[in-house]
Amino acid sequence: MIVVAALLGGPVASRAEPVDADPALHSQIGWGASVNPARLGLTTEGGWNGGDRRAVVAATVEATVVARLSVLATATYGGITDHARPALGLAYQLLDPRDGGTGARLTLTYKPEGFTEPDGEIESVLVLSRRLGGGVLRGMVAYGQDADRNESDLEGGASLVQRVAPDVVVGGTFRYRRGLVIKPGEPSWDVLGGAIGGLAFGRSRIELMLGADGIRYATAQWGIVGLVSLGTEL
Repeated sequence: MIVVAALLGGPVASRAEPVDADPALHSQIGWGASVNPARLGLTTEGGWNGGDRRAVVAATVEATVVARLSVLATATYGGITDHARPALGLAYQLLDPRDGGTGARLTLTYKPEGFTEPDGEIESVLVLSRRLGGGVLRGMVAYGQDADRNESDLEGGASLVQRVAPDVVVGGTFRYRRGLVIKPGEPSWDVLGGAIGGLAFGRSRIELMLGADGIRYATAQWGIVGLVSLGTEL
């Protein structure tokens, strides 16, 4: 409730700022996009999940096709799954924080079990964002389930990224996912939180995240999480 209240109100950075290139607004590590790209965006992310004791690598391409609407494709390897997994989706910018300070982006994604396995889940994600001075506060809620309703999960999170220099951002993030309907051998929940640091080079950026994560199978497992992300807009 505190996050939602802050997202809906509070001071907004000056409209004179070049907000389209604001590194706080375009931060994605451990989170995903808050705004659609002007034309084409490319993002890669990889690192180590200590709780699950696995490496994870992901790459996303997103292209705006008409105003506020974009298409995206993602490929991931590792994490909870031990194989490569694609995803295809659409994203619609309900509210653009580059215009009025408050943002809302809705994403609908289809995630097959693998490149040769059509069965998978459909996930919807709502990201709310609010520009606060030189920072951006974000809240997220996601729900996913497969077509047969044999699996479903709910996820929520919040993050704050603050610009401390024209091209430097720092902040923190937290996410929690709960399995509502799960198959044997799959985790009932997982959680991730940590500190973020980023450096922008024009429309490109490098970001780091260091923190802790946990996941529960039969018992809970905890560890250190470290991620690095590279992204650019063309």
